[in-house]
Amino acid sequence: MSWVTKKVSDFADVVTGGTPSTSNSDYWTNGTIPWLPSGACQNCVINSADTFITELGLRESAAKMMPPDTVVIALTGATTGKVGLLAIDACANQSVTGILPNDTYSSMYLFHYLQSIRDKVIGDSYGGAQKHISQGYVKSMEILFPPLDIQRRIAAVLDKAQSLIAARREQIAVLDKLSKDLFIDMFGDMNTNPMKWEMKNLLAVASIDTHMTSDFEKYADCYHIGIENIEKNSGAIINPTKVKDSGLISGKYPFDSRHIIYSKIRPNLNKVALPDFVGLCSADSYPILPKNDVCDRIYLAFVMRSEFF
Repeated sequence: MSWVTKKVSDFADVVTGGTPSTSNSDYWTNGTIPWLPSGACQNCVINSADTFITELGLRESAAKMMPPDTVVIALTGATTGKVGLLAIDACANQSVTGILPNDTYSSMYLFHYLQSIRDKVIGDSYGGAQKHISQGYVKSMEILFPPLDIQRRIAAVLDKAQSLIAARREQIAVLDKLSKDLFIDMFGDMNTNPMKWEMKNLLAVASIDTHMTSDFEKYADCYHIGIENIEKNSGAIINPTKVKDSGLISGKYPFDSRHIIYSKIRPNLNKVALPDFVGLCSADSYPILPKNDVCDRIYLAFVMRSEFF
């Protein structure tokens, strides 16, 4: 069986998106063309869009239409290196590059392959406060290809695995709702406080550790947690990156197994994690340290994750 390595530019056309002028309403009002930001790249199949542009906006901007089976990859921000597989015709902004489909390779195989090398992509990214990659980088990425029939078989197996993972997450979401319902049964609705529990300010029961560190060598073999690494419903920590592989260049908050990690940025408020290891979290989160003599860590995490916080 012959496996070969090819640069992306050797087997597919590559396009990067653009943004119609936001000052021209003719480009946006009553738009019908799906237009994707880099945040749409979440290692998932993309079936819909939240934003649409008009035909005029498409013609008079750098945005380019991409057909179904295009593999899109985010170039900047927290989603750098994350991918999506289009199930619809769509265009995107300048932070998204699309690898257009053709009959020489399996788009689904490429979709899974790029997910497997995201750590390398993050390590190769560059820039100041916000790391990024370029269209030229995407074109030069080297992809290992087996024969086309093997690509399809591999993709089918991985697709099945992702379906099982998605089903498992749905189960976790149901169990998470159950835990929230049990919480209300036990402690009452905190908006009305029917049990007349004493209400205290957060700082009366916990402290917010906001001392940053730039001593990344000290934490090199520890994990870095960003908002994207926290599962919203369960609080599970997903795919954290070793600090030495994260490309960090600015201060982050240290934490350990005594802390609660709480996201402070919309739309990810109420993302709450209970780490059981030492690490660093991104500046879009806070390490919360409960005062053991007055507050239980797990109880406080449930409160902070609830709709009442």
